[in-house]
Amino acid sequence: MPRSPLWITFMVEQGEVDFATYKRFEFTTTDELLDHFEEVFDGAKKSLAGASDDDLDAPFYLKRQGQVLFTQPKREGIGSTINHWVHHRGQLTVYMRLKDIAVPSIYGPSADDRTF
Repeated sequence: MPRSPLWITFMVEQGEVDFATYKRFEFTTTDELLDHFEEVFDGAKKSLAGASDDDLDAPFYLKRQGQVLFTQPKREGIGSTINHWVHHRGQLTVYMRLKDIAVPSIYGPSADDRTF
């Protein structure tokens, strides 16, 4: 689950994500996935709540096997991570449309919401 809320915790608390050591979550049931998401989302909120302005101004490093691929202030990385979730939400709604699954209300009623 790339760029999940767990990334925010890594950004704030560790200051880096290394693709070589980042453990991807594996699940077998929907309940496991939902429980994991709730857990990492709560962790991200706690990390942010405990961060100072100085913490958020410090650099975040994206690495591969220790080699720095990209760096930016943690504050900017957190913002771009949240924006990236919006991108994936959009992809999911397209997939739902292709599979004839009603798109739920995301930012207000969708065209599939009959109360609209």
